[in-house]
Amino acid sequence: MTRGRLADRDAVAFGFSALCACIGVLIWTLWVLPVAASVRDADPVPLGRGDTVELRAGGRVGIWGSGISAMLGTLECSVSGPDGAALPQRGGPSLSWDDTLWWMTPKRGFEQHTQFTAAHEGVHTVTCIDSLDTYDGEFLVAGDAFGTGSVGLGRTGGNDFATGTLLAFGAVFCLPVAALLPVVILVRRRVTRRRSTRDAERAHESWTDSPEL
Repeated sequence: MTRGRLADRDAVAFGFSALCACIGVLIWTLWVLPVAASVRDADPVPLGRGDTVELRAGGRVGIWGSGISAMLGTLECSVSGPDGAALPQRGGPSLSWDDTLWWMTPKRGFEQHTQFTAAHEGVHTVTCIDSLDTYDGEFLVAGDAFGTGSVGLGRTGGNDFATGTLLAFGAVFCLPVAALLPVVILVRRRVTRRRSTRDAERAHESWTDSPEL
């Protein structure tokens, strides 16, 4: 290999680092920052009262809860569409925003409870209560961090991972990997170069010190 030229594995590693950087920037630009901004701009509503949000057909939002009721799991919410029909809600994946990006939530103590998708365009009403009618709390309607669907990964694509899980994982790992991997490669290459130079010098000294035949 010509001196100064990257080894094949180093080139692959640098390419992977660049890919991680692109993915990390996209996740933060298109997902993390918009969700955080929507939570910041939403107004909390006490439990027992309703909140309204206007959505387009197919629009997806999250219901975020805070307080003892949300912490104990006794928070219950209902959603009705413009036609008065109740809409189903969906919980989050096993690894979500609240596990990796809680520090990006602008309003302290709020975690996403469920998500729902608008079936028709118009004003939707969200009402949350404490199922035990004992504990206080608040809720707000903001961006959805759970996502929908899954992505098949693995050698055959048979291992399905929820989209929200991949986003939550990528947001906190892609950029650090992109920053650290080139540093590790450069340090390793420098150490290897110094070791090769030292070995060459020792071999030269051994050759010059050996008796002539």
